[in-house]
Amino acid sequence: MVGSELLAQVRARFPAVMRILLTGYSDLEAVEHAINKGGIFAYVTKPWDEHDLRMRIERAHEIQDLRASREALLQQYTQVFSSAGDPIVLVDHRCRIIEANPACGRLMGVDHKALIGRGFMQHVVNAKDWVRSLKDQRHNQGPINVDLTILGRSGNPIDCMMTMNLLGNSKPGKEIYQAIIKDITDRRQEEKRLRKLNADLDKRVAVRTAQLLEALEDIGSFSYSVAHDLRSPLKNMLAMSELLHSQATQNQDESALDFTERIQKGAQRMIDLVDDLLRFSRTNTRELEPTSVPLATLVHTVITEQVPEARLPQVLNQVQDGTMVLADAPMLKVVLHNLLSNALKFSAHVSSPQIEIRHSVKNNHDVIEVIDNGVGFDNKHREAIFGAFKRLHERSQFEGTGVGLAIVQRIVHKHGGTVHADSVEGSGTTMRIELPSTKGVNAHAPFLKSA
Repeated sequence: MVGSELLAQVRARFPAVMRILLTGYSDLEAVEHAINKGGIFAYVTKPWDEHDLRMRIERAHEIQDLRASREALLQQYTQVFSSAGDPIVLVDHRCRIIEANPACGRLMGVDHKALIGRGFMQHVVNAKDWVRSLKDQRHNQGPINVDLTILGRSGNPIDCMMTMNLLGNSKPGKEIYQAIIKDITDRRQEEKRLRKLNADLDKRVAVRTAQLLEALEDIGSFSYSVAHDLRSPLKNMLAMSELLHSQATQNQDESALDFTERIQKGAQRMIDLVDDLLRFSRTNTRELEPTSVPLATLVHTVITEQVPEARLPQVLNQVQDGTMVLADAPMLKVVLHNLLSNALKFSAHVSSPQIEIRHSVKNNHDVIEVIDNGVGFDNKHREAIFGAFKRLHERSQFEGTGVGLAIVQRIVHKHGGTVHADSVEGSGTTMRIELPSTKGVNAHAPFLKSA
C-alpha cells in the first residue's frame, strides 16, 4: 500500500499516535492525500535534514503530552462535575444549557441529560429580575453571586444562590459560563423565622418599655408627692421640738433636753432626706438646656456658697479662666455642689485637708476632677457608691442620706457623659466626670441604675 493508505489505517486504529509523512516526492497531490486520509501532523520532503526532522518530532511529542494532560484534566473535571453535590450547569451567551450535572437534574426534578439544549431561564422564577441582577454585576471581574428561585419538581419554588463564572469563548462573542447553584431554602426559612421572632420581640419590648416608663412616671409622681407631703409635718415636728428644747433649757430638765435634741436631729435628718429625694426626682423629669458654661466662674460660685470661711484656704480652684464647657448650667452646679460637699465632709477630720478642682480636655470630652485627701474608701466599692442610699461609712462618722452621688450620676448620664471614682482608703478620693464637648449629645435614658 502507499504511505497515505498506511497512515489512514494508523489513524483509524491508533488515533492518539502523532503521524509525520516522510516522502521522496515533491508531488503535492500525495501530500494532500496524506493530510486528508492520514491526518498527519507534518510532512518532510527530500533532502531530509536531521535537525529539521528532530525539531518536528520534538514538537509532535510536546503536543501529544499537552493533549494527554488536557485529557487527564478533562477527565478529572468530568468526574468532579458529575459527582458534585451542588448543582452545576454550563450555559452559553443565550442562557442555553450546554451541560448539567446529575445534582442539577435532581434540583429541577428532571433527568440532567434532558436539560441539555433547554433555555435555563424557563426554570427560573421572575427570570427578568434575575437577568437584571446579572447585568448589574457584569462589571465585576470575578465570580458573580446572585439570588434566584428555581422551579423544582411539580413547579414548587426553591430558594437558591448562584455563583457564575466566565469559562471562555467558544467563538468571538459566544461566551460560555459555569454556574454553581446552592439550595438555601432551609436557610431562608430560618431567616424568616428569626425575623418573625425579632419582630415579635420588638413588639413585646416596646409594650414592656411603655409599661415600665408609665410605672416609672407613676413612681416618680408618687415619690414626689410623698416627699412633698412629708416635708410639712416634719417642719412642724422640728419647730415644736425646738420650742420644747427652749422650755427644757429654761427649766434645766436634762432628760427633756436629751429627748428634744434627739427629736431635732431625727427630724432634720428626715427633712434632708426628703429634700434629696425631691432633687433626685427632679433630675429625671427636667429637660436639659445645654449652653456654653464658664466653668471657672461656676466653680468659684459653688465654692463661695458651699465652703465655710474657715475652710476656704483648703480649696483650690485650678480651672483656667475662660474655660467653657457644654452643659446645663443649673444641673452642672448641682453636680459640683454634691461633689464638693462630699470632699469637704470626708476630708474634715484629716490633719491638713486639701481639695482641688481641675479641668482638662481628653478625646473631645471635658474632664472635671474634684480631688481630696480625705478618708477615702476601698476602691472595690467605686461602682456601688453611685447607687441611691448607698453608704460606705457609718452615719455616726459622717452625716448624709446617700443620695448625692446618685444625683451626680443621673445628671452626668443625661449629658451623655460618664462619672468615675478612684480612691485609696486613708489617702483620699478623686471624682472624675467627663462631658461631651460637642452639641447633639443627650443620652438621657429612662433606665438608669439607681440602687
